[in-house]
Amino acid sequence: MTGRDEADTKSVATGQDFYELVTKPNSLEGKRFGAMKNLLEDDAIYKRTIEKLRALGATVVELSPTKIKMNHFLSILNIDMRNDLPRYLTLHTYKEQVPVRSITDVVAFNAADSITRIPYGQALFRYIVGDRTTKEELQNIKSDLERQGRSFFDSGLDTHSLDAILSINNYHSGYAAVAKYPALCIPMGYKTNGEPVNLTFIGKPFQEDKLLGLGLAFEQATEVREIPAEMAN
Repeated sequence: MTGRDEADTKSVATGQDFYELVTKPNSLEGKRFGAMKNLLEDDAIYKRTIEKLRALGATVVELSPTKIKMNHFLSILNIDMRNDLPRYLTLHTYKEQVPVRSITDVVAFNAADSITRIPYGQALFRYIVGDRTTKEELQNIKSDLERQGRSFFDSGLDTHSLDAILSINNYHSGYAAVAKYPALCIPMGYKTNGEPVNLTFIGKPFQEDKLLGLGLAFEQATEVREIPAEMAN
């Protein structure tokens, strides 16, 4: 996130002091956000948070973007894992310490002592091994989902000149992932059973610094996060 990484083909040089940029004083005054109408109707914590943002001087535009189907999304996860794991293991592990070199190796390793190594089964690994999506089909799937994902967010970001679109937890993380858009989660409340709920900021590619600045401003203005009792003592 701080700049160019030669081992990461998706990274770019920012030319900025990243940490200075995100830790300087920030405010939500005048910022523009998109809020999902269905979440406003269904989630009380999200609705209260949107009201807080407005009270802090932010403009919130209510959105109803068209849903996308995410067809074949699992094939992206399956094939990328099958291709990327061997490369990772080769470059970043010692063979004498990590003998497995592929997903097939992992399946065989687990099967040799399934009670200890994978007591809940390894259906996901078997799906990865069995996925027959070709290289060309995979590229078509990625291109189609990226186009759909960007359309989902851009309909609000561009049309209304928004700084970010707001979601809950990972509700729209799949959409952001296929669009190659960054997302940042900041605590915004707790359910009655104590389960934390996050406000998720989603923005354009390579705007991690902007999202962190917005997240920091939100966190400082609301101070919602509670330190777990066992950590506070």
